[in-house]
Amino acid sequence: MTISIAARDPESSQYGVAVASAFPAVGAVCPWVSADGAVVTQSWDAGADYGESLHYLLGRGLSLPTAAEALVAGREGSVGLQLHGIDAGGNTYAHTGEKCVDHADHVTGEEYTVAGDLLASPDVIDAVAAAFERASGRFTDRLLTALEASESAGGDKRGDNLSAAVLVHGEPPKLYHNLRVDTPGQPITDLREAYEAALETERGMDDEEMQKFWGDEVPETIREYPIRY
Repeated sequence: MTISIAARDPESSQYGVAVASAFPAVGAVCPWVSADGAVVTQSWDAGADYGESLHYLLGRGLSLPTAAEALVAGREGSVGLQLHGIDAGGNTYAHTGEKCVDHADHVTGEEYTVAGDLLASPDVIDAVAAAFERASGRFTDRLLTALEASESAGGDKRGDNLSAAVLVHGEPPKLYHNLRVDTPGQPITDLREAYEAALETERGMDDEEMQKFWGDEVPETIREYPIRY
């Protein structure tokens, strides 16, 4: 199974993906984010050539539906692909190839898309979408809440996940914008714990704490952690 949500937060101009899978290292393969949108490539025919190509085209002004349709049409392996996401214009796209293993499906909503395969039931996708719509607070937190709902609804029909990740593009960059867990067992639970630990670290970097160490003039480069996407 791979289950994922791609979303946009129009108020903060952040784009993000939360994903979990019975496949290892899902965070290194499936999620792609930039200032132009959020995209997920998963199932049999996932990989960098989709994600990199899509963000290249988005950066040059193409809409996600236009760019994605062109790539999907040109790939024989797209019958085994799930590809979904949202662009800077709020345009959504979702594709589930006929070779994706049941239960496999996708859904699009206001500011988000959800897709999954090898799911215990159709309820998994619906639960992720509903949880995201109900969630409040930080954008990253909302993505994690949606991902957690996938397990509550049954998750992978084969059993436990092997990896999970959350990836968010937004300013200013935060430690909790790029988190991965590659430990079999309960990676979604572990991802939440990693998020909370990153939040606590960020809180420890506030002005008062920093000034205790550096004095009145805290170097600007110390205040932020530029992260790699």
